[in-house]
Amino acid sequence: MKRALATLVVGDRYRQDFAEHAAPTFRAYAKAHGLSLVVLDRLIDASPRGASRSPAWQKCLLFDHPKLRACDQVLWLDADIIIHPNAPDAFDGVPPGTLGAVEQFSSPSREAYAAALEKTRRHLARNGLTAPDDSTPEAFYRHYGYSDGPSAVVQTGAMVLTPEAHGPAMAAAYAEDGRPDSRDMLFEMRPLSYHLLRSGPVRWLDPRFNALWATALCNHYPFLMDPAFLTACRERPDILARLKAACIKTVHDDAYFLHFAGSSQDMRYVLPSLA
Repeated sequence: MKRALATLVVGDRYRQDFAEHAAPTFRAYAKAHGLSLVVLDRLIDASPRGASRSPAWQKCLLFDHPKLRACDQVLWLDADIIIHPNAPDAFDGVPPGTLGAVEQFSSPSREAYAAALEKTRRHLARNGLTAPDDSTPEAFYRHYGYSDGPSAVVQTGAMVLTPEAHGPAMAAAYAEDGRPDSRDMLFEMRPLSYHLLRSGPVRWLDPRFNALWATALCNHYPFLMDPAFLTACRERPDILARLKAACIKTVHDDAYFLHFAGSSQDMRYVLPSLA
């Protein structure tokens, strides 16, 4: 069976972050599990529409690439993920034709995710910002205009996919334009999750296959976001760096794939021994 690990890195800063922090872990994982490693470094759709959107949308066109279209299964990982050296095979228990992914609202548990969501809303409010009230999967989809959304949400940063089964659903997601492309809309995630969950069976993976650093940060290390603490550390950035590195290592030790979604700047604090 032909399998690949695929990601997309577009832009000088993202290429540098990936090369320094994530790429060594991707190479090691691919070698350990017999996967071809495909790192896409340019837009699949370079048209004005493709170039005007976040590069995150390009994963919807993954199977337009001949190398990946020829695979039996593909593990997609966002480039802001660090893989643990002992991470098991994500393909185990995911037969071809079945989507493998982590359910967003259950990661690492329903209670922990809900708590992080509420803390994030309070943090934004204190700073004069707002975010969509995505407190349920139904609300999550409704914000993109879907009135018939599923009762689960695919965290699209890590997915096991089959070209024939999932390519059409991914293309349908790419064709959507129900809302302006934005971080609040989570770029491609709402339409991609919607279409994938309507396309066939799903095997929900252990949440450790897509552990969100942002969730752990909100629930366990909120002091790292506190403006007063950050101000106090301004003259000693080395202290902040050591603290963040220690916290990230603690989360990384309990994860398979540690995902820095929305906080990719924190990848710079990953200890060299983890990469």
